[in-house]
Amino acid sequence: MSTFVLVHGAGHGAWCWERTERDLTAAGHQSTSLDLPLTGLGDDAAAVRECLDAQTEPAILVGHSYGGLVISEAAGGRDDVAQLVYVAAVLVGAEEDVLDQAGDFPPTPLMQQLEYTEDGFMIFSPETALDCFYQETPREIAEPASLRMRPTAAGGMATSPGADPWKSIPTTYIVCERDRALSAEMQRVMAKKAGRVESIDTDHSPFVSRPEEFCRILLSIAGDAVG
Repeated sequence: MSTFVLVHGAGHGAWCWERTERDLTAAGHQSTSLDLPLTGLGDDAAAVRECLDAQTEPAILVGHSYGGLVISEAAGGRDDVAQLVYVAAVLVGAEEDVLDQAGDFPPTPLMQQLEYTEDGFMIFSPETALDCFYQETPREIAEPASLRMRPTAAGGMATSPGADPWKSIPTTYIVCERDRALSAEMQRVMAKKAGRVESIDTDHSPFVSRPEEFCRILLSIAGDAVG
């Protein structure tokens, strides 16, 4: 049995992992998710560290999208993270500039649709969420999710993590080939840091658009972790 800690991305909350947690439980594993404050990388990583502190065994730490930055920051210097899993996630080194890397690729539809508040928070409208996060997801799932988007501090996305835990912790990257939020081309470049790379032919949210396939990959990773 493995323990998973599931970390959502910008705009989301622990609710996005409900199907994944149910499937992991059915397969005999433990999982936990949390609501990030989404007020900055430091605050978000602190919330993940607190969650890791509460676990009784080393965890498989899964980060989606912006959550990739969060798990990199949170896992630095810890010995209780069994594996790292980046799901269509930002995976950059401590000495790399996130914005410089993003500038090497054409803007995604999400980048062209983002709105910002005067105090520096990104806003994801339901229309943007449906078009950029959930375009391959069944409508009965996508529409309620699009109404639950939360403001997210833009500065968090522009901050590089202070650690490179992927250099010492077994790491998997899951590329989402039809992603309209973070381009698959950029994902494949970042995935070169990982020891294992998987691919799902879907949108930015495989945990709801391809839940069975997504869970099979996580279960395979869990098998590697205990094998």
